[in-house]
Amino acid sequence: MAVNLLDMLQSQLGGAAMSQIGKLVGADESKASSAMGAILPTILGSVMSKGSSSSGAAGLMNMLNDGGHDGGIFDNLGSLLGGGESSNGLMNTGGTVLNFLMGNKTQAITDMIMNVTGMGKGPVGSMLRLAAPMVIGMIGKQVKSGGLNAKGLMDLLAGQKDHVAKAAPAGMGSLLGLAGLGDNLKGAAGKVAAGVGNTANAATATAAAAASEGKSMLSKILPIAVIAALAIGAWAYFNGTSMTDAAGDMVNKTTGAVGDAAGAVGDVAGAAAGAVGDAAGAVGDVAGSAVDAAGNAVGAAADAAGNAAGAVAGAAGDAAGAVADAAGGVLDAATATARKAVEGLKFAAGSAGEGLNNMFKSGGNLIGKKVAFKNLNFATGSANITASSASEVQNLAQVLKAYPNYKIEVGGHTDNTGNAEKNMELSKMRAASVQAMLTKLGVAADRISVKGYGVTAPTATNDTAEGRAANRRIEVTIVK
Repeated sequence: MAVNLLDMLQSQLGGAAMSQIGKLVGADESKASSAMGAILPTILGSVMSKGSSSSGAAGLMNMLNDGGHDGGIFDNLGSLLGGGESSNGLMNTGGTVLNFLMGNKTQAITDMIMNVTGMGKGPVGSMLRLAAPMVIGMIGKQVKSGGLNAKGLMDLLAGQKDHVAKAAPAGMGSLLGLAGLGDNLKGAAGKVAAGVGNTANAATATAAAAASEGKSMLSKILPIAVIAALAIGAWAYFNGTSMTDAAGDMVNKTTGAVGDAAGAVGDVAGAAAGAVGDAAGAVGDVAGSAVDAAGNAVGAAADAAGNAAGAVAGAAGDAAGAVADAAGGVLDAATATARKAVEGLKFAAGSAGEGLNNMFKSGGNLIGKKVAFKNLNFATGSANITASSASEVQNLAQVLKAYPNYKIEVGGHTDNTGNAEKNMELSKMRAASVQAMLTKLGVAADRISVKGYGVTAPTATNDTAEGRAANRRIEVTIVK
């Protein structure tokens, strides 16, 4: 049975959830529910538009994985919609998601929903930011449970076309560029498969022509073999196969193609010998005569096959080198995408993410430079990061992924209250909690070291409450 993401989302937003959303945005439940009916298909349509290309689908996969969007939001939805820091953190995440999905179309989309619902800009904007993590979370849940790759995600989104078309506000499809989108999503991988098929047909036709005309098979087969190798590489990409596996498959399939070519040459030689012997004889007699009459032809065919094998092997090597070069390009593109995402983040003034981003952008010798978290809080006496603090760490993770050449130390500090040894251990545990969250968000573990300083490095006096609060901190130091 086909998945209907809109139905799944609506089932999560029952009366209690919609009542909470209405209170958060200052609207009654019925009006909030009506607005949500327009907002959910709009955001899902934006995801479909974003994922209509292979590069867009890959970007969505990165966002799902890096942001931890795996459906866990629905396990604690009531708490997240209860107001306060939890709801603010949810809307901050939603703002980042909307910027990634809609970019400069966000205002036009907001205006259209305002016109449809009769609600003001503030409530509509808030509902968009609340709904975006839910839509992405539901998609991430399907990706995780189904073990989907980028192609699988494209297929999932293609299946939502009719549902979105029925539920989205009039004119929204045109604004999002959704016309014929389902067909585009389904056809992207199909075009690659068709390309492979056409290449195979072209190879067959070329080989037949070469045989009938008695011309050089090498000049016909070599370009087709190279095209086939590249097409196979493309097929591997759209089926989630790694570049390395794709290169291996190309070599194997190309070797098979050489074998087929050699067989074809042998058949041509056999047919030629049969024609010289006795065209009117039985097939068995012709084959027997061919052995005697075509000795030289078979030798020539073997030489041609050997030459073809060498040429195709060289082409495969060149193709493998191209794949390696392309892999390097992907890394560059990933960094560029990460930096573009950081540009859309709204940092809290003076936060660690803002400070580190400004340092990285300025460049120069940054070793030893420090920034401190501004709004990072832990449960009293423990190393558990509060849910309301997650956005601080998420923003820092985005910055670190945008500048992958830097390494940092996360240092924990406490005030002088209590036992010094226990404070030292607590400071290290809290720093380790930050490291664990950054790693979960996609920052390589070998880029983050951890150290507990306890009470040994205060930045203010411990004689006042304000000073002690300043000394209880997590600092990030650039070490490379």
